[in-house]
Amino acid sequence: MTRSEQLSRKSFEQEEWQKLFYKYQQQYIRRRLEAIKCLHDGKTRQEVMDKLGCARQSLITWIDMYCQGGLKALVTPIKSKRIQRLGCEEKEQIKKMLLQEKPTDYGIDRQIWTGKIIIEVIQQRWGIELKDSRIYDILKEMGLSHQKAHRDYENSEPKVQKEFVVTIKKNWQN
Repeated sequence: MTRSEQLSRKSFEQEEWQKLFYKYQQQYIRRRLEAIKCLHDGKTRQEVMDKLGCARQSLITWIDMYCQGGLKALVTPIKSKRIQRLGCEEKEQIKKMLLQEKPTDYGIDRQIWTGKIIIEVIQQRWGIELKDSRIYDILKEMGLSHQKAHRDYENSEPKVQKEFVVTIKKNWQN
């Protein structure tokens, strides 16, 4: 049976398509869904390729995915194999570092870990350059979450806070 025959025999559920289209914001997933919808609306493969700017082989792959697994198959994310630059030992050291130490321990003039600071420390310690997005993936793999830093995360004791203010004023006057 040809792909065209398989496609024509497969029932197209408009409501499910609409839900998936709005649920998945990634452009590559929406292109897949749009392609199948256009084919079910009677457009030719060439018209779909022109409209979406996709290659013939991509369209064939999407048709095969749809015929085998329906609309749900089209929304499966692309998983690429990444070469791991950090080994398990380094990741454990990073986790320990983030949970038990501060950036000041590594000569950085900040108290809160950020993606850029983590990248800088990894560069210092192991000579490995990573992108911000990779750091957040690594944190997720380690079971850690990132959050935006706020000044009010931990309130100081009033006595310690007064001593700090006095010290700052002394240093500023000098």
